[in-house]
Amino acid sequence: MPEQHDPFSRFHNLSDPATQDFARAAHAETLARFAGDEAFRTLRDDIAQAMRDERQIPFCQEHRARMYHFYQSEDFPKGVYRVCSAASYRAGLPDWEVLFSVADFDEILGDDVYLDGVSHYVEQPLRVLLSLSAVGGDAAYTLEFDLAGRRIVENGFHFPAGKNHIAWRDENSVWVCPAWDDRQLTESGYPREVWLLERGQAFSDGLPVLQVAENWMMANAWRYLDGLGSPVDLIEAAEGFFTKDYYQVLPDNSTVKLKLPRDCDIVGYTAGQLLVQLREPWQRANQNYPAGALVAVKLNKGVLGEAALLFEPSDTQAVDSVETTKRFIAVSLLDNVKGRLKAWKWTGKTWEEQSLPELPEGALEITDQPWGGDVLYLAADDFTTPLTLFALDLHVNELSVLRRQPEQFVSDGIKVQQLWAESADGTRIPYFHVGLTAAPDTPTLVYAYGGFGEPEPPHYPESIGRHWLEQGNAFVVANVRGGGEFKHWHAAAQGRHKHRSADDLLAVVRDLAARGMSSPERIAVQGGSNGGLVAAAAFVREPQSIGALVCEVPLTDMLAYAGLSAGASWIDEYGDPADPAMRPHLAALSPYHNLSDGRNYPPALITTSLSDDRVHPAHALKFYAKLRGFGASAWLYAPDGGGHTGNGTQEDTAAELACVLCFLNQTIGRKTADNRRTERNCGENRTTPLVGKIGRVLICRTLRRIRPSEKQKNAAAESDSKLQANRLQCRPFRVSTPTPPAARLKLRT
Repeated sequence: MPEQHDPFSRFHNLSDPATQDFARAAHAETLARFAGDEAFRTLRDDIAQAMRDERQIPFCQEHRARMYHFYQSEDFPKGVYRVCSAASYRAGLPDWEVLFSVADFDEILGDDVYLDGVSHYVEQPLRVLLSLSAVGGDAAYTLEFDLAGRRIVENGFHFPAGKNHIAWRDENSVWVCPAWDDRQLTESGYPREVWLLERGQAFSDGLPVLQVAENWMMANAWRYLDGLGSPVDLIEAAEGFFTKDYYQVLPDNSTVKLKLPRDCDIVGYTAGQLLVQLREPWQRANQNYPAGALVAVKLNKGVLGEAALLFEPSDTQAVDSVETTKRFIAVSLLDNVKGRLKAWKWTGKTWEEQSLPELPEGALEITDQPWGGDVLYLAADDFTTPLTLFALDLHVNELSVLRRQPEQFVSDGIKVQQLWAESADGTRIPYFHVGLTAAPDTPTLVYAYGGFGEPEPPHYPESIGRHWLEQGNAFVVANVRGGGEFKHWHAAAQGRHKHRSADDLLAVVRDLAARGMSSPERIAVQGGSNGGLVAAAAFVREPQSIGALVCEVPLTDMLAYAGLSAGASWIDEYGDPADPAMRPHLAALSPYHNLSDGRNYPPALITTSLSDDRVHPAHALKFYAKLRGFGASAWLYAPDGGGHTGNGTQEDTAAELACVLCFLNQTIGRKTADNRRTERNCGENRTTPLVGKIGRVLICRTLRRIRPSEKQKNAAAESDSKLQANRLQCRPFRVSTPTPPAARLKLRT
C-alpha cells in the first residue's frame, strides 16, 4: 500500500488547544447522543450503586494479622485506605478503621491524584510507599507514609511524579528507577537508571548502580525476601518487552549478569532458587528445558547452579501466575482455558508436588499471600457463578471459604458453551458463548484481547450479566491468538503474524453467524488497548461481518505507534515500523491506514482519555476523525481524566459503562434493527440491588476492567519487598491480568 500524507497527524500534539477542543467537542456530542436521557441516568446510577454495595468482597493485603483494603464510596469518591483485624474479617464482621483518605493528597501535592498502589515494607508493614497517580495516568508521585501515625514521613522517601519504579530494599533504603526528568528516560518513556538510595540521602547523593541504553525499554530493580534463606536483589535491564538481561546485586553493590535466556521471566525466588518461566526451549549442559516450562534454578553470588523442572505445560495448558509461600511454590495455570492450581513443597533437597483440595473450575486467581506463612488467598468464579474467596493453607492442606459474592444477575436458563472456530490458516480458535438464546436475531457482544501473552479465562460477567445477558442478549469471549491461553498461543500472533489475532476474531464472528447463533447486523466486537487494535483491524477488514464496534483506548496507527507515548516499548510485540522488512506487515495490519472512503462501516464507539500517557490518545482521535470524514456513524468518548486504565471515581466508571451499553442497545439491540440511529433504548429502570465492582469489573475500561481498584491497588502495584519487575505497566493496557501480588505487575498495553 503506498503511504500517504497523514491529515490528522496534528493530533499527536496533545498540548495544542485545537486538539483538546476537538476531543472535548466530540465527547460532548457523544454524551448528548447516548447520555442525555433518563434511561442513561438510571442505568448509570444502578451501576454506581452496585459498585458501592457493601456486600461485595473486599480484597485485601494481609500483614501481621491485619487486613488492608482500598475502599471507595459515595462519601469517598477517591477512596480511603482502611484496615481491620484478620479475625474480624474472617468472622464476616470487619472492624474497619480508616488510615488515610486519598482526596487529602490533592492539596498536599497540588494535583488531582488517585491511588495507584500501596507498597508495605513487609517486615514493618506500618511503613508504606504510596503511589499517587496524576489525573489517573501512569505517571505517579511516591510518598512514604506512616500508617501508625497516619502521617507523611518527614524527610522520608518522597519522589516527584513520573513513571518511576520505587521498591523497598530494607527499612532504610529503596531501589529507585527515576522517571521524573527527560534525561532519565528511555525512548519508551520509562526509567533507564537504577539507583540505591539510603534514608536521609538526597537523590543526588544516592548510589548509581546500572544504566541501560536510551534505545532500550527500561531498567527496574527490586528485592525478593526468602522465607527459607537470605534476600536477593535483582535488576532487570530490558532491551524490549520480552528481551532482557537479569543481574544480581551483590552485598558490595556490584552487579553480576545472570546466564539466563534473554526471553525468560524471573517470576519468584525461594529457598535460594530463582523461579524462571521460559518462552523458548533452554538447553543447559546436558539438559533441555521446554518452552513454557517453569524451572527452579539455584543462585549463589551471581552464579547459577542446579536446575529443577517443576512444570511443563501440555499443548492445551499455560502457566498463568506463580506465587511463593514460606515452604511452597504455587502455580495458577490454565488447562483448556480453565483455571487449575498446582503446588510444590521444598523438602530441603528437592521439590515435591503436593495433592491439593479440589477447587472450582473456571477462572482461578491468587489474590494475596501473607508474608511468613503458607496461606494463599484464592478467587474463583465462572460465567454464571459469582466469585468466591478461599483461604488455602498449604502447610495443612486445608481449604476454607471466606466470602461468597451474592448473585448479580439471574442466571437461570443462561447457557455457557465452549465452541471452536476455524481461522484463516486452519487453526482452531476456542471461544465461550454465554446467553439465554442463540438465534440469528440475538444481539451478541464479542470481546477479544489477544496480546502480550495475557489470557482471558471465564470470569463472572457482573454488570454485563445484569444489563446485557438478562435482556436475552449474548456475550462471547474469543480466546484469539496473541493471548496466553496456551503455551504457544502468544508467539503464534506476534510481530509479522499479529494479523492472526484479527483473523481469529473474524473467524469467531463468522462462526457465530454460520451456526445461526447471531447474524452480522447483531454482532458487536469489542476490545481495549491491544484488544482495541484487534477489534478495529477486524472491523476495517470485514465491516460487512459486524454490526458495531466498541474500541476502547486503542492502538490504530501502527506505522506511527513506536513514536507515540510508550509505543517503543511494544516493538517486541508488534515489530518495528522503521524496519523495511516489517513495515509492510504493520501497514497491512494498521486499522487507521486501511480505512477507505466508499465502504459502509457499521457504527463505532471509540474511547480514550486525554490523560492517557501509555497509549497516545491520537490513536483514537485519528481513527474517529477519519471514520467521520468518510461519513460513518462514529462516536468518541474522551474524558480528560482516568488515564489508560480508567483510574478515577466509581461515578466515572459507571458513566462510561452506561454509555457503552446505551450505544450497544441503539446499534445492535433487538428493537433497533431498522432504526438504530434514532431510537434510544438504554435498558429498563431496575431497582433490585446489583453487586458490581468487586475487585474485577469487566475486560477493559468499561466492559471488563477485571482487576480494578480493590485487588489491583492492594495486592498489586509494586507489592511488597518481594516485588517482581513491574512488567505489566508498560504494555498498552493493564486489562485483565490477575495482578498476582508478587509476580507480574502492570506493564503491558
